[in-house]
Amino acid sequence: MSMLTRAEVEDFLYHEAALLDEWKTMEWAELFTEDGEYLVPPIDIPDAAKAEALFIINDDHHRLVQRAKRLTRRTAHVEFPHSKVRHTVHNVRILEQDDTSLTVASNQVVYRAKRQNLDTFVCHVIYQLVRTGDGLRIRSKRVMLDIDGLRPHGMISTIL
Repeated sequence: MSMLTRAEVEDFLYHEAALLDEWKTMEWAELFTEDGEYLVPPIDIPDAAKAEALFIINDDHHRLVQRAKRLTRRTAHVEFPHSKVRHTVHNVRILEQDDTSLTVASNQVVYRAKRQNLDTFVCHVIYQLVRTGDGLRIRSKRVMLDIDGLRPHGMISTIL
């Protein structure tokens, strides 16, 4: 297989961001492999191993699908009605690549507006992507927050 270009990887990341901005959470979950994971490590230990720290989010495939489903329901009170969310993707770099997988880094800023509050999440994201017959899929998405704390709400209610 030919190597992917940065532009092709950026298109995939922009597609993921658009799905999240449009609250197409189930379509977002379908971007993951069956062994996929979605991780947000502790703010003060961004490189923490899953077994050694309490993660803000530590979802295997089953849990990330359940998160995606829950956010589509009216019973997800914190996100119903949905916040206005915008994901911006910057500085995409392919760190490693072979015939079947690649490691990608990007900087992202996620804006969440609701009830006259604006939350800004500045993030560094590392993706483990795999190439399939259907295109790229996410094996791992690790979102490292570059902020001092989760203020003003003390939580993350959207998908970063």
